[in-house]
Amino acid sequence: MDPRKLIFSVLAAGFSLASSPLVASTDTTTLAGPDVAYSSVTELSYSAAQQRVSYGDDPLQFIDLWPTSGVSAPLVVFIHGGCWLNAYNIDHTRPAATALQQAGYAVASIEYRRTGDNGGGWPGTWHDIQNAMQRLIALPELALRERQVVVMGHSAGGHLALLAGGAFAESVDHVVGLAAITDLAAYTAAEGGCQQAGAQFMQSASASDWQQANPITQDITVAVTLLQGGADSIVPTEQARAYAQKGAVQVVLAESAGHFDWVHPNTAAWQQLLTTLEAMHD
Repeated sequence: MDPRKLIFSVLAAGFSLASSPLVASTDTTTLAGPDVAYSSVTELSYSAAQQRVSYGDDPLQFIDLWPTSGVSAPLVVFIHGGCWLNAYNIDHTRPAATALQQAGYAVASIEYRRTGDNGGGWPGTWHDIQNAMQRLIALPELALRERQVVVMGHSAGGHLALLAGGAFAESVDHVVGLAAITDLAAYTAAEGGCQQAGAQFMQSASASDWQQANPITQDITVAVTLLQGGADSIVPTEQARAYAQKGAVQVVLAESAGHFDWVHPNTAAWQQLLTTLEAMHD
């Protein structure tokens, strides 16, 4: 899919971006949030994955699948966040994966080694994402080449999703970043717990590693949509704003949404996410 085919609108409120197209979303009545807490996400119920596929020998190198019958439904390859730290695993995004399946999408959720895990951090974490993508492409039951493929990531997972979209552009139709960290260098230079975790994630990196690890320094080779909350205290709107300057990017701003609204299936931000996905395959 040519990213230049995206249709852009300019956000009229929040901040002025004459050269950076944004689509403003409108909050509706919600049953949760806005700006829900992480604990609210972890308390949600979910359906267990129907299948688990390994892509390596480490117990953390697996992909959980929530399939659909047939290959007409788009496949969402989901990469969870958590500041690249092993304190946060795939579990908190199982409700989101369940909700996506209930909305008609096939879901492949990737677990990977993170900072604090043996082999985690850069570049081991990135190698896990690459190997997981290669495994998904090779799975005959997914028929990945016959369906629309969206790589979606939240927060630090959004950073990895942008890298994956670029590396596997021939197999990916769209990348969706949910509060995605798009400029790794700028993010880790700022103050904050997740920012410090990012610096730890890259602690052994060389200058060339930083170039490879930072989405904002790379060409866009696949359509990208960034969904960003205006009330996000972990990933600031400047991350989406900076990446939008690259041109072939659509940014959807939910003014009152916080960081975890995008992975809580009972928020207005989640409804905005579903609307965004639906528009991609209309």
